[in-house]
Amino acid sequence: MRATDDAGAVLNAEFEIEPDGDHLALVMKSAGGKVNGSPHGRNHQYNLALELLLHRLRERGAVLESGVVDSALVKLLPETERTIVESPVVLVTTPGIEALRKKLGRAQGKIGRNPDGNATKQIRLRLRVPGYAADDADRLAADLAQPANRGKAPDASALLRSLIGDPIETVTGSVNTIVEVNQKQVRVTTDRSPQGQWVDVRDVEAGLEKLHAQGSVLVSVDELGHRSSFVGAVLATIPGTVVSLRPAIITLHDPKFPVRIRQFAVLDGSAQVTTRKEQRELRRLLLGGRTAAPCDLCGHDFPGDFLVAAHIKKRSLCTDDERNDLANVAMLACKFGCDSLFESGHITVDDTGRVRSSFEDGLRGRLHDHLNQLHGRLCGAHRASSQPYFTWHRANVYRG
Repeated sequence: MRATDDAGAVLNAEFEIEPDGDHLALVMKSAGGKVNGSPHGRNHQYNLALELLLHRLRERGAVLESGVVDSALVKLLPETERTIVESPVVLVTTPGIEALRKKLGRAQGKIGRNPDGNATKQIRLRLRVPGYAADDADRLAADLAQPANRGKAPDASALLRSLIGDPIETVTGSVNTIVEVNQKQVRVTTDRSPQGQWVDVRDVEAGLEKLHAQGSVLVSVDELGHRSSFVGAVLATIPGTVVSLRPAIITLHDPKFPVRIRQFAVLDGSAQVTTRKEQRELRRLLLGGRTAAPCDLCGHDFPGDFLVAAHIKKRSLCTDDERNDLANVAMLACKFGCDSLFESGHITVDDTGRVRSSFEDGLRGRLHDHLNQLHGRLCGAHRASSQPYFTWHRANVYRG
């Protein structure tokens, strides 16, 4: 296989990815010798290709576990006599890929019964690559052969708002919970800081930009700032990310990256369930004995089974007093879109009681039409006593 560089040129250098025990291995074919009808020798862009592949492996958070010269002339020698990578190399923490490639070249030149200084021999680099198992050789080869397509980094504020109230784990297993987001800061609670601490949104934004530019980031203070654990936890919520440990690296794969589905030997089990004791009473109160009622957001009548007792302020962030404020903390929202739109921040309710829709750039089709129909409608649940909850929603969830 040959690699295509970022400018679209196919490099004249062959490589393979092969299973190698529990690892994968990058095998670079040797350069040299004449090729009939060509002014260049065989695999004459060996160094360019090796450096490109090392860069792309770095983007995927790879670790070089070991490396040996793999040419036919030295294969019979013990590995200790043809080693070019003596200890694991974490590519994310390697300051210069070009320097690493040159180091590998110098090491090659010293190997063989008659060291000849040749720095373009066939070599085998054993790899550990997050998201790729030993049976993924063909997939890794195809991914390395082409430039990565990681898309555009998501908006940091929108991502943080979507995580409000949801526990997110750091790479060490600590739980962080986002309780408030404003234009510049996000307040995060932990077991050690139950009242919460403020983190700059810009720190998360910088981490997102770095992840999308590099393809992988080391979860460290040097890489992600002094709140690196929290920033890393946020980055790990993005679809397509893979988290590896020792060292802690977050890797972002292309949109087509296949999600591995965990298989369970036993499908049935038991678990303790936390119940929302007030939920039945809340639903009963909102329906008021009716079998059907209008959605408080779109105004359409629906049978009770198609209406949700939706908290205006996220229940997980309500105090016990707020949860018990049954007449004001929730509303009826239909399952035909309004509940999801409100929860995701696509719509909110302003101080006058009217629904406001967020028309994001590029939004079109059925979703745009539905938001347009909702925009400006009077919300049936808005009143002076419920207004503080809607104010919280606008400040912390609404995308507008």
